[in-house]
Amino acid sequence: MPMDPRHAVLFEPVKIGPVTAPNRFYQTPHATGFGWQRPRSGAALRGIKAEGGWGVVCTEYCSIHPSSDDSPYAFLTLWSDDDIAPLALTAEAIHAHGSLAGIELWHGGSHASNRMTRVPGLAPNVQPADQYCMMQVNLSTKGSNYFYFTLTGASIGKPAADVRLQPG
Repeated sequence: MPMDPRHAVLFEPVKIGPVTAPNRFYQTPHATGFGWQRPRSGAALRGIKAEGGWGVVCTEYCSIHPSSDDSPYAFLTLWSDDDIAPLALTAEAIHAHGSLAGIELWHGGSHASNRMTRVPGLAPNVQPADQYCMMQVNLSTKGSNYFYFTLTGASIGKPAADVRLQPG
């Protein structure tokens, strides 16, 4: 069955700034569940998309600073030179099939709880992480034992559905 001529434009190269995509099929950034923990799996998935004909293949969200740690969720990181090689695996897998590689740079602001890095959050308005209220509290009588506690499933000022203690 021949292609409808109205769709021919989808298969034409398109210039995007200084580069040219082989066609107009743009795979938008989406999470995979692989993140920085499984760079080879992420690269293989994106390579398969490029092999399948996508003109531009994008990664999932990529944190640009340790103050934007979204743990325990899977996400990419570009925090230091050590992060370049794993991201290059994905770019190489995409480029191997003639497609362009894109990356979604991300800073979570008040949405990032920084559970892994434990660095203070950065946002235009200083406030606790809005999804998981991370607060440092002293639970010992001697003042030497600190814990982080998380109120999950609740908004600030409302009763928590689930309170868990995590060693700090």
